[in-house]
Amino acid sequence: MTRIPTSRPRMAAIYAPGTVRARRWHGDGDVRGYRPPCGWTACADLTDIHPITGRALPCAVWWIVETKE
Repeated sequence: MTRIPTSRPRMAAIYAPGTVRARRWHGDGDVRGYRPPCGWTACADLTDIHPITGRALPCAVWWIVETKE
């Protein structure tokens, strides 16, 4: 018998207040147009240092740094 996997809804991650997460900005256009999810504050940072590993990057890129309220 062949089973076909069914798609299950993903469980949402629960973050503690004060949690910080960083994501690279891959969007088209101006980074200032980014709106964080409800309950988060965000700032944009142009850096050539990886915000998580601390290693040097080959060129400066925009990062979105979000903090849980």
